[in-house]
Order: sequence, then structure tokens, then C-alpha cells
Amino acid sequence: MTTPRTRLILTLLLSTISLVACGGTGMDANSASGSNTQQAANSNSVKTNVEELGMLINVPYESDEVFWKDDAAHKKLVAVLKFPPNESSRLIADAEKIRASQNVSISPESWFPPELVAQSDMAGDDTLKGRSYAANAFFQDQYNDGRIVQIDSTDYFVLELSAK
Repeated sequence: MTTPRTRLILTLLLSTISLVACGGTGMDANSASGSNTQQAANSNSVKTNVEELGMLINVPYESDEVFWKDDAAHKKLVAVLKFPPNESSRLIADAEKIRASQNVSISPESWFPPELVAQSDMAGDDTLKGRSYAANAFFQDQYNDGRIVQIDSTDYFVLELSAK
């Protein structure tokens, strides 16, 4: 017998998959304005390629999943990473050597994994609670300030980086 939470998560997951599968740009690729608009849309789309992310930041831990967006104009990057337990432990131990963790609440983005969006909806206040750690291990040239937040009761971490 399924619980209401499981039903909600499955419904959100299936809805997201259906919407993504039916999407399309509907633009003429030969038109100049269409290609500019498409480039802007692509730069604002959610990415899942860890190798591409590794060109912008240091990715020192092996992740199971990665979803990320960068805003080059505002010099900000947000990534959601899911780590296996051994990598999570290593990340936390390394980060606590730099700074003690803190309890935080963050607002989920619409492109976050369905499990995180569902968790924030169930909390009733549209936030995700977690522990914030130093993100120094991820810093690289253009992104050299930020934090990484382990979301409570999950294997997900939200990495928020920016330029100083």
C-alpha cells in the first residue's frame, strides 16, 4: 500500500517527465532572432553534465546525480548534487575543518529534483531545512565564495557559489 507522500512524489516525477518530453522550442533555427533566443534559453536551462560543471568549479567528490544552473551575468552558480554516503561523510569532514556547520533554510528552485520540491511543499513553508558547510573545496577562479547545504533527511546537497 502506498503512502500519500509516495503518491505525491511519483505524481510530481511523472508530471515533470511528461512536461520535459513534450517540450520544444518551436523556433526557426535559421532566423537570427530565433537563434539568439534559443541561445539565451539554453544558457538558462538546467544542466546535468558533471564534466561541464567541472570546467567552471572544482568537483572533488564523486556524485550520483547533478543538476545545475549558472548565471554568468550575475556570476552565480547553483547546483544540486546527490552524493553516496561515503562521499557525503568525506565532504562534511573536509568542510568542518574550515568552518563549523550552521542550521539554515533555503528556498527551492522550480528545477530542483522532484523529491526536494515535494519535501518543501510538505513542510508547509516552501523551504528546505539543512546544515550549511564551507564550500571552499569547490572554489575555482571565477566562483570563489559560497556554501554547500546538506538537505535534512536526504542525500542531496545544494551548492551556492558566486564571485567575491
